Amino acid sequence: MMKINANKAIEFLLARGNLPILYWLKKDILEVPIDREYKNLQKFAARIRILESQKPNGGWSKRKHEGHARWEKTYYIVDTLRNIFRLYNYGCTYEVEKVQRAIKFLYSTQAKEGDFRGAYLNEYAPTYHALTLEILCLYGMDKDKRTQKGFRWLMNNRQNDGGWVIPYRTIDKVELKSRYNFEAQLKLKPVKPDKSQPFSHLVTGMVLRALAASPSWRKSKEARKAGDLLMSRFFKADKYDDRHHALYWEEIIYPFWATDILSSLDSLSQLGYDIKQEKMKEALDWLLSKQNSHGYWEAGIKKTSLEDNLWVTFAVLRVIKKLGLLEL
Repeated sequence: MMKINANKAIEFLLARGNLPILYWLKKDILEVPIDREYKNLQKFAARIRILESQKPNGGWSKRKHEGHARWEKTYYIVDTLRNIFRLYNYGCTYEVEKVQRAIKFLYSTQAKEGDFRGAYLNEYAPTYHALTLEILCLYGMDKDKRTQKGFRWLMNNRQNDGGWVIPYRTIDKVELKSRYNFEAQLKLKPVKPDKSQPFSHLVTGMVLRALAASPSWRKSKEARKAGDLLMSRFFKADKYDDRHHALYWEEIIYPFWATDILSSLDSLSQLGYDIKQEKMKEALDWLLSKQNSHGYWEAGIKKTSLEDNLWVTFAVLRVIKKLGLLEL
């Protein structure tokens, strides 16, 4: 395994003085008191801006709907998930009243079947469903019966191979397009997946994050199966069009959104995987090789910022620690 230069990364993060980064670095990596940082985060400008921009329904949305009113729900779901992730990184907990309102909004998108719906109009959206479950668990809502109903929906909607897909990707493209030619067709019931089709690692990796965030599911046999499937696809192209190219594995970002090597290692390490598994070792070696001469990792997105790099570097350190490889 490649040499781990964690101290240089930690020194880099400490020198930048970014308040949320310092909070999490001290909390999760150094394990030292965080009282001062936690108190200061309550006055952190970015946190206050997000909280003040919350809409009356408890969500967030920068855009207004275009063409059909149901798209407005899509914008609300996506922006709310992004903002509630940020608020978590800025030290917010469920005790914050506006966080409670945001959680209430997320629960309002749950369909009777148990899935969180609306991001893909009335289609099943296991990607955003999983993101919602992950957020709910991060805020301590794992035991809530609505959260557990969401996990049961995942278990009932797996592919035969044990992974997950976006159901409408498993049907003929012409058939899919015909569903959206007329206004009335927007009211059709969601496409059921062809369960004989192979899993999507994009979707399965996102579901795995939700399972890893859940104290009640992370040790389940379903999570272990998903972990094995995900590792089998490291650095390979997906079976479906969404983020199909193998290079997307290398587009590491934080907060996690889609599936990449960093987000996968984070989930797998929570499930108890370690570098005794060859695929884990290969992935970690690749990740370690990306540390630059200054000691940090660069976010793999086109319009990156220093803050993006700080968060990714913190996330890498957290993975190293979860794997029991951090020596300070």
